[in-house]
Amino acid sequence: MNIADHYSKLWRFNFNRLKGDNYRLMREYFAQVFISDIEEFMPLYGKKVLDVGGARGEFCRVLNRERKCAAVNLEPSPFEYGRYESDFLWPGTVLGRAEAIPFSDDEFDLVMCRGAFEHIYPEDQKKALNEMYRVTQKGGICYITIPPWYNPWAGHGLKPFHYLPFKAAKFCAESVYGKKIEAGSWREKRLFPVTFRAMKKMVTAAGFKVVGTRDIHFRLHFLTRIPLIREIAVPAVAFILKKI
Repeated sequence: MNIADHYSKLWRFNFNRLKGDNYRLMREYFAQVFISDIEEFMPLYGKKVLDVGGARGEFCRVLNRERKCAAVNLEPSPFEYGRYESDFLWPGTVLGRAEAIPFSDDEFDLVMCRGAFEHIYPEDQKKALNEMYRVTQKGGICYITIPPWYNPWAGHGLKPFHYLPFKAAKFCAESVYGKKIEAGSWREKRLFPVTFRAMKKMVTAAGFKVVGTRDIHFRLHFLTRIPLIREIAVPAVAFILKKI
């Protein structure tokens, strides 16, 4: 990876991702980053892949095109993503939720859940991890990314005020960004705190072995190995997990 080019893309996508076709291009670029990261642990060519909460299925499209993967996009509400024409939706999209994955045991070589876990209701998070473990083949890989809650960017539309109680965070975000936030609680917003520490504990309890962690954005992977620092300094961390 050319790190200067990567940082240039980060800058452009961060400030212009809703302009023109940039949102799709951003997701396709990060699909390429994903391929680079995951192939340190397993070859992807021809693998069967499940993307849990994959929106319109951009990652599935890239994996199929670049590595001939049989890719399935599991998404509860694909048509909420109105940035593209409906025919962009990956044809291998299945309606379903992470806590009740409609596939057989040991069906996929690779299961991924990218930036969706913090939107799963807390009472369903362990169920979702158990389901991801169930459908991953023995020896297969599960790849989960989260924004550690104490990072300033983890609050999505409420960042960096998400450290505050919801009403205060909403007031500050509306005042600064000039946009109305319809939700009246974290639950209505469907955004829940997940820390690095809590995530590691949950994936281990589900039966996975953590074989690697990655700093998705800044590529400073060593930060993911430093307690406390990784909770604050890493905007998005990937857990690379193996089903033993």
